[in-house]
Amino acid sequence: MLSMFHKNTVLFLAYGLLGAAPFVGAVAGLSFFPPVLFAAFRIDVGAVLLLLLVAVRGDYWHPKTTEDIAGVLVTGILTLGGNIALVFAGQQYITSATGSVIYSLAPLLTAVFAYILLPSERLSLLGGVGIVLGFVGAGIVTNPDPSNLTTVTNRGVGLVFLSVLSFGLGNVITRRIDPDLPSLTLTTWGLVVAAVFVHSVSVLRGESVSQSEWTIQAVLSLIGVGVIGTAVLYRVHFELLTEIGATRTNLAYYAHPVSTAVAGYLILDERITVFTITGLVVIFAGFVLIEWERIQSVIPRSFHRYL
Repeated sequence: MLSMFHKNTVLFLAYGLLGAAPFVGAVAGLSFFPPVLFAAFRIDVGAVLLLLLVAVRGDYWHPKTTEDIAGVLVTGILTLGGNIALVFAGQQYITSATGSVIYSLAPLLTAVFAYILLPSERLSLLGGVGIVLGFVGAGIVTNPDPSNLTTVTNRGVGLVFLSVLSFGLGNVITRRIDPDLPSLTLTTWGLVVAAVFVHSVSVLRGESVSQSEWTIQAVLSLIGVGVIGTAVLYRVHFELLTEIGATRTNLAYYAHPVSTAVAGYLILDERITVFTITGLVVIFAGFVLIEWERIQSVIPRSFHRYL
């Protein structure tokens, strides 16, 4: 039997590696599916698998209160539905590594929304500097050309950035609603709502299943984003939240761009640029400043004299 320490270490490493699946899988499959429909298929697969999981567990497995229902709706439309649809729309134009690094702004933008909407959460001066660093890092990754801000790359970055805004706003509104549902169950039912929402958006965009090409690569990419990048990734995420807390889990979150860059290079032959690496380091530094007090609390005391 694994000790708790070894179990958490395995989960931490697994979370860092699995985070590549949504981005690499999206880029690999977008040539076979319309973007929003592909996002909807990803959500369908994840929703079915997680529904089976929460039903088997049999505890608090469905919404019971008004707050539960409100939380599920916000999670489905903003945190998951709008978020995933915008990521897939954006990944048409940028590499998986660039998308993953822009997405690593999520904890920083969540902190901004929390500062605005949750009176009990106030940013320190260090936190404010951290937010600025995060946007500087995003600018480094995109390396925009001021003479031509309408490039497809900027369009892709903009769409992924909007997805992060949707994710952060949805998270904070859900925390303000404060539903009683366990986090994994809330996310699972949120995926059900997200499936209806994103399929509706896909239909309004004129997308249809007939536009899909069901090749082996297409099926593998769908397994990557639906099974690995949704059902398995979310399951590991919430297990980590329970075992090691949000701050340490978010530290693992910053391994996602690294694993995505490596997987994108090996699988998709994507180039890893200096701007991507530098931007990730700057964004991570911003996160450390925002979470500095919490990070200090989880670092062993023997290391404090070096900080």
